[in-house]
Formats: sequence, C-alpha cells, structure tokens
Amino acid sequence: MFKNATRLISTGLKSVQGPSRVCNSSLINGDTFSRMVDSVRQFSIQNTVNGQCKPLVTCANEAPCTSSPPMAINGFGRIGKCVLRIALHEDMNVVAINEPGAKIEDIARSLKYDTVHGTFGGNVSVKGDNYLDIDGKTVRVYSEKEPEKIKWKELQVEYVIDSTGKFTEVETAKKHLAAGVKKVIISAPSKDAPMFVRGVNFDKYKKDMTVVSNASCTTNCAAPLINIINQKYGVDFCLLTTVHSVTASQHVHDGVKHGSALGNMAFSTTGAAKAVGIIIPEVKGKVTGDSIRVPVLDVSLLKLYITVKKPVKLEELICPKFWECEMISYFNDKRVSSAFIGSYCSAIVDFRQLLVMGDKFLTIGAWYDNEMGYSKRLLDLYNHMVKVDNAKPA
Repeated sequence: MFKNATRLISTGLKSVQGPSRVCNSSLINGDTFSRMVDSVRQFSIQNTVNGQCKPLVTCANEAPCTSSPPMAINGFGRIGKCVLRIALHEDMNVVAINEPGAKIEDIARSLKYDTVHGTFGGNVSVKGDNYLDIDGKTVRVYSEKEPEKIKWKELQVEYVIDSTGKFTEVETAKKHLAAGVKKVIISAPSKDAPMFVRGVNFDKYKKDMTVVSNASCTTNCAAPLINIINQKYGVDFCLLTTVHSVTASQHVHDGVKHGSALGNMAFSTTGAAKAVGIIIPEVKGKVTGDSIRVPVLDVSLLKLYITVKKPVKLEELICPKFWECEMISYFNDKRVSSAFIGSYCSAIVDFRQLLVMGDKFLTIGAWYDNEMGYSKRLLDLYNHMVKVDNAKPA
C-alpha cells in the first residue's frame, strides 16, 4: 500500500580516492586508508539483502505495536505532511488532521504533490466537506485554531502528534487532552515536557506521561552520535554546527528584520545543544552549538567537534561496527545533500568527514533528512508509547 509514498534511495560503499589524511601526527597513506575502506566493504557485504546494500532510506523500525490506536495530526506543514505520508505507507491508523485556515482542496493537493518528496503514490480526493479519501481510507479534516476545540473525541482519537510548532509547552499542549485524547507528542523541543530520542533514552518513557516531546531533527541526529562517543571515550566538550536547510520561519524576499532565504546563508541559533544535555545527563553543560541556514529545501549537515577523555584513533571511527546503532547509517563515497532526501535515518555518517587530531580531538560529519527522517522518529515514538501504554504488568 502506498509503495511510492516516499522516495527511496540506495547506496553502495565504494573506496575513497583522494589525498592522504594526517591524524595522530602520522601520515595515513593511500594503502593504509584503502585497507580501512576494505574493512568497510567487507562489513557491508555481510549486511546485504539479495546482494544489494541496505538502502539509506531504511533503518531498523521501532517494532510495530500489535494494534494501532486512532491517531491524529495537528498542523499540516512540512512535518505534518511527511508524518501522514509515512503513516499511510505503514498502514497506521491516522483518522484525522487539523489545519486551520486551509481549504480541504488545498490540503488534498498538498498531500498529493510535493516539490521535495515527489508525488504521493496513492489516490487522494475530497469526500464531502470535511473528509479526504486516500485510496479508500477516510481521514477527517478539521480547521480549528485552538486544540481544545478540535473534536478529537468524536473519532475516539487517543494519540495526537502536534506539528504546529506553537504548542510546545505542557500547559498549551495538554489542551488536546481536554478535547478527549490520551497522549500528545510535540514535534519540537520543549522547555518542560519530557524529551525522547530513539536510540538514546526511549527506555525512560513511562505510561503515566501524557505530554512528551520528540526533541528536534538536529537533536535526533546529534544525540545518538554524541552518546556513542561518550560511552566509548567520554566527552569533555562538544561544539556542534548544523548547516541547515531553509524552514518555514524564513522569508523569500528581504524584509526589515530578515534577509532572503533564497539568496543568503544566515547564522542562527539552535536549541539542539541544550536538548542533548537534557537527554544525555552525562554531557550536560559540555555541549554548545549554532546553526547556519542555507538555501536548499531539505537535508542538513551536522558537524561535531569533540574533545574526549580517552585516546581515539581514526581507524576506530571508520569501522562500521563502531556505529552500530539502529538509526545510524554511513557511507564513504562522494555525495551531495540531495542524495539523502527521503532517508529515514537519524544520522548518516560521512566517513570522508571523520578526522582525528592528536589523540583526543575528533570531528564527525553526518547528514540527515530533517523532514522525512524526523517524521519517522515521531512515529517511532508513537509506536513505542503504544507498546508501553498497553503492556501488561510483569
């Protein structure tokens, strides 16, 4: 069902051609680096399906819940639309969306056609005044500005993914509870809601939590990587910079307070550094960072600059086994950002960007689809919550 709901990309690991690298004050020549790459290739051969390397778009799914309780999406912007596409592709029980101020015909067209992620693979049509028909599945469309006014209860909605970016604190997000839902997942960092990142702290979720946050796309990329480094070497300090694609908060033309998103790179802040310290308490106060917005529609690049407590070697970092985490992928050939559009991975480590200076300073570069990958993490959190919420006492 909905086989073309997302654009799939595949990958093969190839040897890197290029100059030698200097690390640990010694020269790594082409032969040495080739041997490293051979180990990468051998690992990839052991992890192939029908002779093909696993596509970057896939990563291990959060084990699906046996039943899919009714869920809804509040906000049908970039994230809301990606969440719906993936949920339909995976036969999840999405029963409603809420998008105030938009005509239902425009919502249908927005779902069907997307500049970044291509044409949706299913049939989408308007059914009456308030419903979409998506390959025979009926989805109710609301148009309410305030969460407490949305009639979630009439559809017995249990879980809401709030992707408006407006209701990011418990006090505002819990208004959905007044409308009849049981749980709310915020698609943004939160000052006071518990934040969860898959591969790092999903195990901290408890069934008595009613409003939770999936942190940010950048946090979902950074936290698993920093967690691995901290577990293996210990983190002294970490500086992160995200080279981030444009977002809806930017503007096409110059304004009094802003420059055109199309014609400029722009320095900005990021809440990812602080969020990482909350999600990984051992590195609290050790991570800081910033953001550079660049004029591309999707896919961002995270750069991590880390000083560690224990000695580290480049050979260790370039081994795929080092990055054994279910949401992390890797590659070592030359690619540009658009190659990763549609990837579900939280982080795609670029082996060409792994550097070590001395023995306690390292650099990591990782790509991530800040739309589709993050949307998949939202649904992973939903799946995890459903399993925990419905688990029988031991």
